[in-house]
Amino acid sequence: MTLQDEKRRSLLGRLSKQLGYAAPALVLVASGATFQAVASESSTEPTYTSGVEAPLMLAEAHAEGEAEAKAEGEAEGEAEGEAEGEAEAEAEAEG
Repeated sequence: MTLQDEKRRSLLGRLSKQLGYAAPALVLVASGATFQAVASESSTEPTYTSGVEAPLMLAEAHAEGEAEAKAEGEAEGEAEGEAEGEAEAEAEAEG
């Protein structure tokens, strides 16, 4: 073996040892940072944690349902009115 090959093997051996020591440390640091990032995320939606807040949840859901139904009914009424108006205008234009 030449002197260059021996140096190369020696350097590769040291590098692999150092990498073997550094890799677990890097994993620990990365997992800690990830855990902290996930734990610090806060939910934008309110959370209900007690039985006292349950009626509030139900009332909120009921109010949302009523608002959606009302908006849907109004939209259907407007669409029907527009369709009838267009149909009458076409009938008059043809006749």
